[in-house]
Amino acid sequence: MASSCCKLVGDLNLGINGCVISINTNCSTESTVACGTDQPQEGPSTGSLNITAFAMDQLWVGCPSKAGVSIPWMRKYDCVDDILYFIPQGQGQSFVSGDAGRVASVNFSLSTCTALSASSTSGPAAIYMEDTQENGYGLSYTGGPISISTNSEMTPIEIPGFGGTSGLYLQNFNFDAQPGSLPTASYSFIYQL
Repeated sequence: MASSCCKLVGDLNLGINGCVISINTNCSTESTVACGTDQPQEGPSTGSLNITAFAMDQLWVGCPSKAGVSIPWMRKYDCVDDILYFIPQGQGQSFVSGDAGRVASVNFSLSTCTALSASSTSGPAAIYMEDTQENGYGLSYTGGPISISTNSEMTPIEIPGFGGTSGLYLQNFNFDAQPGSLPTASYSFIYQL
């Protein structure tokens, strides 16, 4: 019994090119109670997948940089056929700041502002970020480990072993690069079980 609990992270094969820092999955089943009864009715079951990985295998040279997108999805459940439909509500709000333009760009630029990020927890000699942030609609990201491009179709992403039969629907993406460190990319997906 104890051997099934001893699973080494180094032995975990996810089928993703690149070095994954962390991965988390979760699942839930929605339920409703019909009017006048105490019996719950089973609704759709969904899963979530969160991945953080190194975006590249080279140290970041340049200014601190960030990029991200948040994509809204409408969910419609067909209880007869037990299918949950994910309907995109657009390409999502996006941003790019610093030198992140090397790997990410907003699809439609809307505005700019100043982005400031500073912390003295590492001491007064810590590097801080103050740069122009471009805000937009939609995002294209060419870095690793999973390149993304939001568009009007918003097709699901396939990762072997995850996402059931319908694929993974990207909800959030963030890219973070600090000088002298390996940049990271974080993804948040939802899917039907």
